Amino acid sequence: MPVLLLNPPSTTDLLPNREGTASFGAMSTGFLYPPHTLAVILAALREAEIDAGLVDAVGEEIGLEETIDRVRALQPDLLGVYASWGTLDVDKQAISALRAAFPQTPIVALGTGVRYNGEDLLAAGASHMLAGDPELAFARLASGPLPDPGIVKAHDLLPDEHNFAGLLRHPQRLPRPAWDAVPWQKYGFLTLFGSRGCDDNCAYCAYVRAQGRSHRQRPASDVVEEMLWLERSFGTRRVMARDPVFAAERAWAMDVAEGLIAANFHTPWECESRPEHFDPTLLKKLARAGCTTIKIGVESGDPEELVRIGRVEDARHAKTYLAYIHEVVAAAKRYGINVRAYVMVGLPDQTMDNIQNTAAYVRELRPTFFHPRPYVAYPRVILGEGLSEAETECLRRPLLDVQRDLATEYARQHAPLRRAWRKLLFAIPD
Repeated sequence: MPVLLLNPPSTTDLLPNREGTASFGAMSTGFLYPPHTLAVILAALREAEIDAGLVDAVGEEIGLEETIDRVRALQPDLLGVYASWGTLDVDKQAISALRAAFPQTPIVALGTGVRYNGEDLLAAGASHMLAGDPELAFARLASGPLPDPGIVKAHDLLPDEHNFAGLLRHPQRLPRPAWDAVPWQKYGFLTLFGSRGCDDNCAYCAYVRAQGRSHRQRPASDVVEEMLWLERSFGTRRVMARDPVFAAERAWAMDVAEGLIAANFHTPWECESRPEHFDPTLLKKLARAGCTTIKIGVESGDPEELVRIGRVEDARHAKTYLAYIHEVVAAAKRYGINVRAYVMVGLPDQTMDNIQNTAAYVRELRPTFFHPRPYVAYPRVILGEGLSEAETECLRRPLLDVQRDLATEYARQHAPLRRAWRKLLFAIPD
């Protein structure tokens, strides 16, 4: 086998979620995204008629020794190893072990987030580090003589497909992921991207750093066709749209929903976007198209903090922003859509007063699910370093109380009522 793609295992009790946060990655206690990036790379290799395979050690739940045995049995001429900023330590350990086992085999570290850790991965034993979006660039790299060891830029390989930062210009040119080579059932769902990037430049956001400020959409019809393909070809129980701002272009989101309704799409799916991107009419349409969950980044329920982190312009904007989120959550619930609301804990200069205000706001908001997430200062994020881990955990406690109470409420009341309401919803005309 000339080329083998590898999602390497963890050497700790935590699991590497390399697709998380736009492929910046994170170590996880349980939740994992399936390796969408590797599945697309494999599809591109197949289109280029390059003999290739994929080993998802995370999904298959195999350890490092068994992974090396699998690689040895396949005898690849080139190894592409998925890595990320948030999983760097286990990635370096895996690459070091692979280098020791296969001293002559070229090892290419790849992944959108690895461009910030190229020297570390090369020092660990990678012969090359592919900087930039790897989905199309890796196939080009594998199709010819390898360059000298070191950092290889996606833009240099395919300048028409990547900007100078190595980001894809035209995501609609990507092939559909080769999910047949991934043990996706272990993850419980499949993913797709209808767009990449975001036109906003929030000071705390890693997605802009990973995907760029230019919002690049695929045609709505392509997204509909891929969702139908996922349903018919794989029978997945759930589809997750990974766009950071799925509803940024309202007309496009409506076109996707209307296309799914016309095609009688049945699989539950979810999406995420800024709360101000949703409105009652769009939410009703999304619900009829099978959308069961939306994710919204509230970020904070404290008006002063929203201004400080640049989420809103001023106190007046903060007031209207927080009020509008109430309307969005109420409308989503009215149409049987679950709402996952996220806030950040450990922001620079955050105080317990900020947290108490956020806790009070979320209790009043009553989203279906609530996720207080520690703020992480990802590479080149404008906001900079946040509070210490100990300070963050202390501030997080009141929000975890809110999370627990909302989860209890959902278990007792919302789930059976929402299922019954959705059955009625599909009989409601536009």
